Amino acid sequence: MLNKKAAFVTLQTLKQCRADMVQDFLSHNTEIYKPSYKYENSPVMLKLAREKYFITWLSSHWQVFNHIVAHLPGEERSIIDTFFTPVFLELLSKWAIVKTTDSSQLNLGVELVKDMQTALSQFMKAGENADTMRNILEVTLEKNRVVFDRIIKQFSEEKL
Repeated sequence: MLNKKAAFVTLQTLKQCRADMVQDFLSHNTEIYKPSYKYENSPVMLKLAREKYFITWLSSHWQVFNHIVAHLPGEERSIIDTFFTPVFLELLSKWAIVKTTDSSQLNLGVELVKDMQTALSQFMKAGENADTMRNILEVTLEKNRVVFDRIIKQFSEEKL
């Protein structure tokens, strides 16, 4: 009976997360669509933004599972946890994050997902900062060019 409950909770978690992703696409979630325009000229940044969304989505599986089993007694939760863990690790392995279904590697898998979220956020921030710095540089160069042209024009008018 407990295995059926564990399977049900596992399927409920997977179903909820899949429904959340579908809803994100249908509702035009800004985390999905905004980067398509924001980074249209930067394929690397666009790829990072997409990966960040999917890493966050993968991470949500563990959070949804914990929410579903939060009200269960410790022993029952432990048994269901033992059932869900290899399924979660298998999901991570499909995304090439962890290549094992060994339950002892769960903490590693969860930490890797969190670390990947953080790293992707930092890469995106660095990329955005690079774009900002490039824009500042372009404006400064254009300003200097215009000022230089004015000075040259002024000197040439004085000479005549």
